[in-house]
Amino acid sequence: MGMKQKLLSAWLVATALLFALTACQDPEITEEPDLSDKASLQRLAFTPNDNPSMGNSGSTAVLANDYYCISVPEGVDRSKLVPEILCSEGASVFIDDKPYTKGTAYDFSGNVQTIKIVSESGNRTANYMVLVKHGIPYIDNQVYEFMNDFHVPGVSISIMKGTEMKYSSGYGFAIKADQVRTTPDHLFRMASISKQFCTLCIMRLKEQGRLSLDQQVFGEKGILHGLYHNVTSYHEMITVRHLLSHSSGICKGLSDPAFTNSYRFYSGTSNPVPTDTLIQRTLDARQQPYSDNTMVWSPGMGYNYSNVGFCILHRVVEVISGKDYESFLKEDVLEPMGVTDTHIGGYEYQRRPNECVYYMQEGTNGYANPLRELAGAAGIITSTNQMMRVLTFIDGDDSVPDLFSRETLDEMYTPYSYMGNGSYGAGYKRYGLGWRMNHSSLFQGAHYHGGNIAGTATIWAGDTDQHMSGAFVCNSRAYNSNSSGDIDDNMYILLNRFMKYFDN
Repeated sequence: MGMKQKLLSAWLVATALLFALTACQDPEITEEPDLSDKASLQRLAFTPNDNPSMGNSGSTAVLANDYYCISVPEGVDRSKLVPEILCSEGASVFIDDKPYTKGTAYDFSGNVQTIKIVSESGNRTANYMVLVKHGIPYIDNQVYEFMNDFHVPGVSISIMKGTEMKYSSGYGFAIKADQVRTTPDHLFRMASISKQFCTLCIMRLKEQGRLSLDQQVFGEKGILHGLYHNVTSYHEMITVRHLLSHSSGICKGLSDPAFTNSYRFYSGTSNPVPTDTLIQRTLDARQQPYSDNTMVWSPGMGYNYSNVGFCILHRVVEVISGKDYESFLKEDVLEPMGVTDTHIGGYEYQRRPNECVYYMQEGTNGYANPLRELAGAAGIITSTNQMMRVLTFIDGDDSVPDLFSRETLDEMYTPYSYMGNGSYGAGYKRYGLGWRMNHSSLFQGAHYHGGNIAGTATIWAGDTDQHMSGAFVCNSRAYNSNSSGDIDDNMYILLNRFMKYFDN
């Protein structure tokens, strides 16, 4: 065999061997791409294109604490809403365990709906609670954002023009554990809004001719004569009007006795002392008027906020009327107004069936406050709907006959004439009798007041220059701030904004 033939034969053998080896190898495998483990809800909305009954504007869910809240206009059938849902790429969506199909109507009329997102890989699941209600998205979305900023589970608001209710709504949960949705008829603790209810009791006694606002409270000629000892000439100067206007001077130089444990509880216990003991301890500690270089803190000289002053006033109501404070408030003040579900609150075990639960933040305990002993200063529980009814009877508008004469209303809503020097003396025009007024930028023309105790934040305003009134109450109190300030700042701003919205 020639050399060329030998080379050709060797090449053929090598080629055949290479082919055989290649044929024995496994075929090439193409790897599948990794599946995503992401599972999140990115958007929930009801668009007007999918829901023609919503008119021209849609509604988008807003996060409020651990749940998504979304409002639809009155008249829209919540049982037939078509949601637009955006979620993690590749994930599957279930509404109340039913697969979500774009463009399909679902029932959102229940108490709480759930949306479940399952990741593309199936390894991760995310569940979201959804609360859908009828309302005004412009108003409601701002309330939801407020709730999220300040970790408030439940809110109630009511807005009125003249005597006409313009808007009334509850948000979130009155009771989280049982998923009880808040309504504007739920009872909330009012904190210092209780002082206005106490003021109404005093004004009722005045109009019944049973006391004078300039009557002495302590001493031989005082309403409470014989109830307390250690009464000095200074104490004998204090009148009912001084207590209503926070000008008694009785708390100057003291931390507020009504919220100081050494004054309001028996030593070493959480058992509250009777209101009379709280008052006596205050009188014992505050014996003489004195000067702080800006004013002499004698009665009538200057404004100094006093909770214990309204505890004294609630005892004045009892002594003059011969009834316990709550009975007089209900029978002589509230029943003539048709207000039947306002009470003095109590401890957690005394919660009424339609009363919300209070949620504490920063380690505080609102349930530690003895509301019955502090009834005139901080004890009231009521609803925003009832608050609006009360305001219609004390607004000077005879379309609903007022409980009081024009003269009495003018006394209550006129800034008190303090006599001392300093910023809280003669120039202070921000407090009348039991009511704040003349806010520097909000509630123009209105009488208003807020409330502040652990577990509660409240504000109401009556009869602005545009005859708008409103209330905004919460079942928790936060201690953080956002760009608009603390929880009270935000409530004031929002309530003022909401009242202006309905002024048309």
